[in-house]
Amino acid sequence: MHARAWLRNFAVRGVFWRRYLDFGVTNVPFYLRTVMMLIWTTFFFFFAVPARRALLRNLAVILPGSSRLTNYGRAWLTLFNYAWTIADAADHKLAKSEFAYTVVGADNLDRLAAGSGAILLTAHMGSYDLGAALFADRYHREIRMVRAPEADEKTAQHVDKSLARATAGAVKIAYNTSGMTLPFELLNALRAGEIVSILGDRVPAGSSQRETRLFGEVVRLPDGPFILAFVAEAPIFPLFILRTSFHHYKIIVGDPFYCRRSAASRDAAVEAALATWCRTLEQVIAPNWPQWFALVPIFPAS
Repeated sequence: MHARAWLRNFAVRGVFWRRYLDFGVTNVPFYLRTVMMLIWTTFFFFFAVPARRALLRNLAVILPGSSRLTNYGRAWLTLFNYAWTIADAADHKLAKSEFAYTVVGADNLDRLAAGSGAILLTAHMGSYDLGAALFADRYHREIRMVRAPEADEKTAQHVDKSLARATAGAVKIAYNTSGMTLPFELLNALRAGEIVSILGDRVPAGSSQRETRLFGEVVRLPDGPFILAFVAEAPIFPLFILRTSFHHYKIIVGDPFYCRRSAASRDAAVEAALATWCRTLEQVIAPNWPQWFALVPIFPAS
């Protein structure tokens, strides 16, 4: 039993790799990092089989007509970008390294920061942990970040402590579980004027969901953010952070939209808002596919 628990540390999502990353960030000279990224990206490309298959399916939908061999190369490139973004996030948390960034939609970002009670809806692109930390530091606003529970308890503890240290407690993690406590907690946070950050491009286990269309395919995405926006009457700000070069990122902030009360039913309002979100996802993902880190199946198998 103890041996099995020990071996879980070395699983793909185990805490060993997080600690190894922290060690590498603090001990490997920056000019050797690219070599390390190449080695470990190739290692995980071959051994993280479910993630590789998910990436190949995503690419086949986003870039129809591509050969499977070409998409293998694109899947490797996506993992390479993912390696850099999690290394950058660790670099910021541990060493407080400076990061440069440009903003597309700066007016919308200012509106988000100045507003009272809003939902920041994002996707598994770039480094959303780093993005939340930079936002909290720039605007001195707290963010309540909703995320799926880590598969490994030690990994969850490591992530929580690292993010708390990097943001001085300005980013608070709320884990998305199947319980009923979280929706009321988030609703109260919005009504108190807080910013709630939610990932909206895949469904955590046990979460509320519904069918919609993404890149012409029928998919199931979380509807919780839109129900929450409907009840709280809060605006939804689409926000994405993309890595452009070494220690440089681009933040894309779309126009806010609402899931408003109207003559239509709540379901109709939620479905309309979800469709708006899907069109936004398509516009951002299509030209930036190497940075969509959806490492679990999103689209149905062909």
